[in-house]
Amino acid sequence: MNRVDAGHHRWKRFLACLLAAVLAVSPLAAAQDDVFPDGDGQDDTGTTGEPSGNGSSDWTVPAIVAGAAASALLIRWLRERRQAVQPPKPTKGERDMLVQLQQQGPEFAPRYNTSAFAAIGMVRGGWPFVLDFAHLQPVMVTLRISARGVPDVYTLRIPFGADETGRHRLQFHLPPAFGDSERPAAIAVTATDMSGERMEPSFRVLALGCGPRAVGSVAIEEVSFLPRLIRAQAREQASYRFFSHSEFPSAVAEFMRVEPANDGERHFFVNEAPIPGGVAAGRSIDPRQWDGRDAGQRISTGTHRLKIRAWAPTEGWITAWSDSRVKVSP
Repeated sequence: MNRVDAGHHRWKRFLACLLAAVLAVSPLAAAQDDVFPDGDGQDDTGTTGEPSGNGSSDWTVPAIVAGAAASALLIRWLRERRQAVQPPKPTKGERDMLVQLQQQGPEFAPRYNTSAFAAIGMVRGGWPFVLDFAHLQPVMVTLRISARGVPDVYTLRIPFGADETGRHRLQFHLPPAFGDSERPAAIAVTATDMSGERMEPSFRVLALGCGPRAVGSVAIEEVSFLPRLIRAQAREQASYRFFSHSEFPSAVAEFMRVEPANDGERHFFVNEAPIPGGVAAGRSIDPRQWDGRDAGQRISTGTHRLKIRAWAPTEGWITAWSDSRVKVSP
């Protein structure tokens, strides 16, 4: 079995176990209270400590099912990211994952719910972190970052009321507990109503990143994806471009099919296009085209959103999504 097949097999086995665990738990609010209790563990910054859980050697991002089950899945998955005892040295799995992140950038599931999703990315103590997002209704946004060898799950939970809808940017520095060198971390974002029991479907993430090159303003902005409609059989194409404040030696454009849902929009990976040579600082890339087809050259009908991943081996990473969408028709 080659490395790709082995990884895919581990992912399916791991996901099946987690889905079984999710089906066995009570509603979302109870799951959150069990794993991330509000109270004595919370400090002035909004971070919440959690008792250590058991470790796991599998760092693959779980695919997201739906709504409350998705959030419960993420919570239990994050708990599995840490070791019960801090290891004196990085494990082989962690070293392999770090190399993979340096070579291939942050990892996302091929399908996810935008109101409850996870990623794997490099972190380091003192590194800046950014989450850029928008919403149309009041929302409770929760960001959780978990790394093996770090005893607590770093948790930031912020409410945005009826007079605070629109676009927001959370930007802060990671605490020293994440260490003085790069390490893989599991990063989860959930968006619920104020009760914490229902996902907020109007929430959409616009950028997520960590590291010196990812933050100042958001390192990649002005992500354009046009026109609103293309007809693939007529050989019409969508055009995309973006502006980068930082230099990233590696970058890739990904095309995600979007499906609406009452508990959060679904994104499904369709195709990708590496950007040769990465991106330079202080300039826009030349416009590039997508023909509306998936990786198997089949027409991908429906609405699509563009996702840009860019990274530097030891200077951080950024993922940015287009606010605009392109509908592909036959």
